[in-house]
Amino acid sequence: MNANPVEEVEQLIKYLEQHGKVPKSMAAQITSGTKIMAFKKRKHLISPLDLYPNMYYILSGAVRGFARDNGKDVTMWIVTEGQIVGLTHFPKQIINNKSQFVETLEDCKVIVITNALVKTLLSEFPEMTTICRKLLWLHYHEAEERNYLIRLNSAIKRLNRMIDTCPDLYYRIPSKYLASYLGMRIETLSRLRSQMLHSHTT
Repeated sequence: MNANPVEEVEQLIKYLEQHGKVPKSMAAQITSGTKIMAFKKRKHLISPLDLYPNMYYILSGAVRGFARDNGKDVTMWIVTEGQIVGLTHFPKQIINNKSQFVETLEDCKVIVITNALVKTLLSEFPEMTTICRKLLWLHYHEAEERNYLIRLNSAIKRLNRMIDTCPDLYYRIPSKYLASYLGMRIETLSRLRSQMLHSHTT
């Protein structure tokens, strides 16, 4: 699927407008230069092999970023529809994110913002630079939240923190990836979920 319905690209433009001004000429380039694609779950959108990684606006579905550490996947972040992924891989992905991947957790529909289009927008529109800076700041705060969460000294505290801040992930994302994100064994997460379910039914 590579159609580009204007109403769906408008979602991306409205998202960018939350972080800065989008001139009409910039919006026109985004409309003509992006494409909509569908990916099955467990598809790598970005890998260390990508020399010029694209960015993706998630129209539907869930995506995670993960790194490989001694042969194990460590989930660094999880996002769902209405957000952009791939910005932190642009333009120095090889230097800063050698072992990082972006993978779909569900069947996803995305708007593909190619590396070349991002470069064009950055060179022609100072507004794009402002938007990218604000988005990077947002990603930084999200990373700080995950760093805070992972430093909590008990598994139940980490789980409760995630439920408080991202309750939709708790009910939506498979336990395997939630456990990795929370820095605990899947058996620990299953036990805590059972305890919480039991406490709610008694």
